[in-house]
Amino acid sequence: MIIRSNLKAMLIIMVLAFIMPAIQADAGIFDDIKLWYNQKSEINKHSRVISSEVKTLYRERKSIQRFSEGASGLIRAYRAISNKGSKASLPQMLDIAKSISLVVSEFKNLAPKAEAMYRNAQPSMKYFSQLADQTETIQTNKNKILVKSFSDGRLNKLAGANGWSRVFDSVKSDPLNLFRWGRLQDEYKLGKVEAQYPLKCAQIAFEASAYYFAARDSVQELLGIQKEIEGILGGDLGAILNVAGTVNKIQNSGQSIEALGELAETGALRIGKRFDELLKVQEDYVAINKSYNDKYNKTPSASGSSGSTTVSASGTTARQSTTSAAPSTGNNSGSAAVSLERAMANYQKAYQAYVEISQRGDASQNEVNKAINELNAAKRQVEQAKAR
Repeated sequence: MIIRSNLKAMLIIMVLAFIMPAIQADAGIFDDIKLWYNQKSEINKHSRVISSEVKTLYRERKSIQRFSEGASGLIRAYRAISNKGSKASLPQMLDIAKSISLVVSEFKNLAPKAEAMYRNAQPSMKYFSQLADQTETIQTNKNKILVKSFSDGRLNKLAGANGWSRVFDSVKSDPLNLFRWGRLQDEYKLGKVEAQYPLKCAQIAFEASAYYFAARDSVQELLGIQKEIEGILGGDLGAILNVAGTVNKIQNSGQSIEALGELAETGALRIGKRFDELLKVQEDYVAINKSYNDKYNKTPSASGSSGSTTVSASGTTARQSTTSAAPSTGNNSGSAAVSLERAMANYQKAYQAYVEISQRGDASQNEVNKAINELNAAKRQVEQAKAR
């Protein structure tokens, strides 16, 4: 009994010695490690929700881009008729009518999905907002938008807490791991990249929601003149004869148009940048997970050490899950050449299958191994297609 107590005390001291440099570098990291370790199941739950909702938003990136392009075209067309002392020609009106129609149609496509994303993810956004460290201000001509977010330093610090959680679990499952410094470093690296995904998704959800609600307010005025615009585009004589009244409505909506254009441009660029960052996290995860499995599992495994967190099960899918109705991946490992588009679709399908299996509490290790084998085969297929 005394020997066991002494061994436990020694393990605690050595673990503290291992993490002491990190604690000295950042005095608050111990609190984050404790929070992440104690709230592991809660974090995993919210990670799954917010990752799923952001994945849905990512599928609409082309619509977001079209909305941005329409808003930019609308500003150019509006400025051509913004002087109330000048008369707008019919070609100018057709130009602005097309821009308004594009903006409104894309907004109508995005609005219900953005509303659903916000509604479904709101509890998880609220949870992650408690971990965020900054509130950014986005200033437009009409609105001052406050966005809760993570700084890069804060995001990496929280992700590192999950790395330490894996370190502790690894030592807990096998005390001899305490003397395997390379193993502990690998546990930390894998845990950190696992947690970066849902945190990046939370960052995207914060910003996308703020942009959406600000844009929604600006679009309302355009919705009010949509009927006249449709009439002009459809060649309705009454709408064409009333073009002066429509021009006046557009001129009176100038502030909303200017604000909408700025929101659409900055929002599309910012969200696009965030999705690129999300892709980088996914690529890092695949590479680090493969290296980990090659060293310790020999056969692929979703979770590393037996006590590791399952944050990765909630993420690393958004960027590749953008194609619709991906085909079966039954022949991922085959030698037949496939197009890059098909290979990407196969990769998406394999990743979706992996996520579903890894999230199941009753999934066997063989099922998990098979899912990651198929994922790696699909990844090789993509690499081969790119090389061709």
